[in-house]
Amino acid sequence: MPVMSASAPFDAGTLRLPENLPPELLRQWQSAADDRERAQALTGMARFMRDSSMRAAQQLGEAALELAMQAGAPEEATLALVGLGFVATHLNQPERSQEIVARATELIHEHGLHHLRSSVVNVRALTQMLIGDMNSARQDLQEALSAAQQDGDPGDIGNAFVNLGWLANSMGDPAEGLHQLNLLEEHIQTLRDPDLRAELNNYLHENRASSYVLLARHARDRDRPEAVQQAARQGLMVLRAAHAALNVLPSRTSEVLCRAHESALHLLLGDLHSAQQAADRAAAMNSDLDQQLYIEVPMCLAELHEAQGDPAAALADYHRALSIVRSQKRHRDTQVILRAMAALHERAGQYPQALQVLRDALQDTQDALERVNTAAQRHLSLAHDLQQARQDASSWQDRLRHAETQARQDPLTGLLNRRGLEEGLPALTGNGDALLAALFLDIDHFKRVNDRHSHAGGDRALQGVAQVLRAQLTRWPHALLARYGGEEFVLITPVTDAAQAHALAEACRRAVAAHDWTALLPGTNLTASVGYAVEPGERLPEALSQADEHLYRAKRAGRNRVYPPSD
Repeated sequence: MPVMSASAPFDAGTLRLPENLPPELLRQWQSAADDRERAQALTGMARFMRDSSMRAAQQLGEAALELAMQAGAPEEATLALVGLGFVATHLNQPERSQEIVARATELIHEHGLHHLRSSVVNVRALTQMLIGDMNSARQDLQEALSAAQQDGDPGDIGNAFVNLGWLANSMGDPAEGLHQLNLLEEHIQTLRDPDLRAELNNYLHENRASSYVLLARHARDRDRPEAVQQAARQGLMVLRAAHAALNVLPSRTSEVLCRAHESALHLLLGDLHSAQQAADRAAAMNSDLDQQLYIEVPMCLAELHEAQGDPAAALADYHRALSIVRSQKRHRDTQVILRAMAALHERAGQYPQALQVLRDALQDTQDALERVNTAAQRHLSLAHDLQQARQDASSWQDRLRHAETQARQDPLTGLLNRRGLEEGLPALTGNGDALLAALFLDIDHFKRVNDRHSHAGGDRALQGVAQVLRAQLTRWPHALLARYGGEEFVLITPVTDAAQAHALAEACRRAVAAHDWTALLPGTNLTASVGYAVEPGERLPEALSQADEHLYRAKRAGRNRVYPPSD
């Protein structure tokens, strides 16, 4: 097998550092004697930037990884990968996170870096939570806790307790969440490092407030007003401790979440004025944050608007939250939002709309099961790719670079994957005024294909649809086509107007429906639903959210159609 050629050396002098870095991190960077120390400094900067800009944190982490590889420093490379995996989960990149975890695990085994095992497994658990596999996430977090306790790493022990509490709250079990957070508090009391104590205290109070919000809501749903009052008041007491902790170690993300919890608790106590004040502060701060993981702000706004007698505004808030979690395939959060929307329709006497939302929830559950199966297959594929890279490359640095190249391409269809798509977007969005069309295409009733023809047949269908879509783009030289996950494809291209975007969407839909699938899938015809949106390049994220929502509307309208329809 040929040996890969080395890539051009990374020039640390060309790296643009963020302007808001603390002086001590800049001093560490300026005093670094070699690439290994520079990698350590950049990893510290990336960790700091997570609280204000995940994109900046990702760029710093990538630079840290490259410098660690140049220095031949596998431990620093693994630490950079751990940070990149954490960032990837917060940037709607579960496949990227899975790839990072696989590479970090390989380095741990190859270089005996067992003291880093807990950090890597912790990131894997966060990825499992993102795709909705809560049982695997719980197993991973228990493994991470056990490994951290064996190694005696106080930071990893604390992070495991934090995430076990968050997991329990995400699963609607505040009693278990409070139990894990009590264990975290006991652990914090044993710590001597003041910085670590401050960091974990922020997590402790915010997650504990979240538990009391859940307890109060459960009591409300059971018509127990006294229990609602008790839980809500306890939650507000916790938030006072949270704000004191934030004065010691400010964290914009934690403060946003605390303000959202504060709004929810005041609302449960019937204090609409205080709830509005807290919600306004949360919304203002959240608009400045580069994160899409937390939906507490739109959810508290939705509840507030309903309490104020404005169900239309509440539904708009729910739809904003829904577009975020659907774009990230977050089953658990999607179910929470859809149940809240159905209940809102029922209270308004809109029973057909409530029934349709519940049908959407059922369809989402079926889709989530498919994604969990796909994730398991992806894990096996990554293991195979790493084994092949070990044979093809002479060093661990070469293997990582080879894996990075492969990471931009979907191995099944040969199309771009999400990461490849994201890295290709700057070339399209450079001119912010140019119109871009975002199309989401989803194979209809894909589960039936798998049930009838096995997963191998499903793979053939995905490969076939990829070929059909490629054939439609011969006149679109600047188009980006990617497999977005599961049976969903995304296409982004410059257009002159919405009519041109609709024509392209309709051409893709017709091509799939008209194709002869007999050879690949005997007795089966494939169709696809397409949603599209057109926005200037600077508003591409909004176009993607709209297109994703329009895809769901196309499916609800009967499938094998384009939404919105032509004028």
